[in-house]
Amino acid sequence: MKTRNQIEDKYKWDLSFICKNDAEFEKKFAEAEKMLPQCEKFKGKLKDKKVLWELFEFERKIENLFSPLYFFYHNMTNVDMSDTSVQEKLKRCGNFSTKYSQAMSYIHPEMSKFSDKYLDELIADPKFKDYDYYFKQVKKHKKHALSENDARLLAGIDFDNFDDIFELFSNVGLKYEDAVDSKGKKYELNDSTRSKYMESKDPVLRKSSSLNTLKAYGQFIDFLSENYICEVKKEVYSAKVAKYDSTIQSYLDGEDVSRKIYDTLTKKVNENIPLINQFFSIRKKKLGVKTLHNYDLFVPVGKAVAKKYTFEEGFDIIKKALAVLGDDYVKELDNTFKERRIDCFPSKNKRSGAYESAIYGYSPLVLINYVDNLDSVSTVAHELGHAMQSYYSNKTQPEAKADYPIFLAEIASTTNEMLLSNYLLNTLPKKERLNILDNLIVGAQSTIFRQMMFSEFEKFAIDEIENGGTLDKDKLCNYYFALGKKYMPKLSLLPELKYEWARIPHFFMGFYVYKYAIGMICALNFSSRILAGEEGVLEKYKTYLSAGGSKTPNEILKDAGCDLEDEATYDKAFSLLNEYIKEYKSL
Repeated sequence: MKTRNQIEDKYKWDLSFICKNDAEFEKKFAEAEKMLPQCEKFKGKLKDKKVLWELFEFERKIENLFSPLYFFYHNMTNVDMSDTSVQEKLKRCGNFSTKYSQAMSYIHPEMSKFSDKYLDELIADPKFKDYDYYFKQVKKHKKHALSENDARLLAGIDFDNFDDIFELFSNVGLKYEDAVDSKGKKYELNDSTRSKYMESKDPVLRKSSSLNTLKAYGQFIDFLSENYICEVKKEVYSAKVAKYDSTIQSYLDGEDVSRKIYDTLTKKVNENIPLINQFFSIRKKKLGVKTLHNYDLFVPVGKAVAKKYTFEEGFDIIKKALAVLGDDYVKELDNTFKERRIDCFPSKNKRSGAYESAIYGYSPLVLINYVDNLDSVSTVAHELGHAMQSYYSNKTQPEAKADYPIFLAEIASTTNEMLLSNYLLNTLPKKERLNILDNLIVGAQSTIFRQMMFSEFEKFAIDEIENGGTLDKDKLCNYYFALGKKYMPKLSLLPELKYEWARIPHFFMGFYVYKYAIGMICALNFSSRILAGEEGVLEKYKTYLSAGGSKTPNEILKDAGCDLEDEATYDKAFSLLNEYIKEYKSL
């Protein structure tokens, strides 16, 4: 694998627009530290509108000074996780953030004591219009407000430790055995090369890549299990402190999402497990194999050889595919690459996977590990969807409302993937259509069914601790494998699949994974309507992209014609997926 110095500059971030050098960091960091003692001067006085406004202005000032520094070093750490000098500054930022949170921990408890009448008055006050949704949330969740002492205590605890441990172990400490093909040739295996090997026509290489990955995590399953169990205990404890009946409800309330949405999603996905297994049976026949294994889902089924795309070729295809979203959309896509806001290729000690990162007032960033296949092109489109939602929200909303909830985050990204797949279906030669359609359906399987399998696993772990039970590595591994058999009865599963849960970073992100399934349900809705040329749909979609956190997530989606409390929304998505599978079978 290349070192970072061996990669051309145009494919690497230039983050100087955030922070030019260490000297600038030290200057701004010192300014922020000097402001810390002022945090408590508003305490006990928030009932006074003048003081409340001064508090909001103070928060904006100190956060605009400090947040870019954290933003800068968080992203710089991820391109070389072995750089201790960058990690040191990131830790200083983390320590400051903890101190700041602790110093301001009195705010929500104090506001929660406001009468409903006074909160309604604040909501109606034109001066506080940027904070009206925030006050609505305070009013709605009063009963879960912590006492000042509890809030201060929890704010002083660094709850990211278990996530940090996992990330450092997974990206720096863990090494895989080389993958081996049917001729005994060895291949360097890492999180970037694996996706290429899983597309190989050689079943031995595919199996070796999957098996060696799972075995690597299996070797450390005692440590990984205990680390995750500690994470679960922490989440359950936090929910109890906030007086929630269940941890799941605390997650949903945190983003103002109704339990009905999660329950409806779970019901509809379980009803359609036979549908995706019907696809597995068809895929088995097209591959001409007696048994379809879980590591056989990414090998191309058609006669056409999987194409390779340079980054520029892939980026050009993405722009053409997303041209249906308007010239302004494509122009900003262009800017992300021209302005070096994408870190493109894998390198030694770089964080695996892909993500988008953004804060108010700064252009969003994208990190990927591009390996010249169609999956990488799709990943770029996905992360650019996040970036464009950040761009439109920050451009349209005031700072207090610009930050959109995670619940909405996977919709724009997955819609981009669907638009890309449909563009390829309509433009590539007919002989390649089968593979594109196959890739689309496998993507839907991964995004809906696989993620809900993860969600069931996460819910099991939470419920066990919440109900006074215990967890250990065997319980976790056995339950995960049982879920694999439930969701993929038509596949032959490697016994080592039981270790797969231990490599999923999203389990440290507070009930995140089901939101991917929500993203695909909505993406099927939006992409089909956009491509059908439905009158007004583009404006509605752009309104969603621009909404930030200005309303509840489902209110924002309902405005765009996608009501997640209505079973018809899910039925429409699965009906469309069924049509794709029928077409796939006929090719």
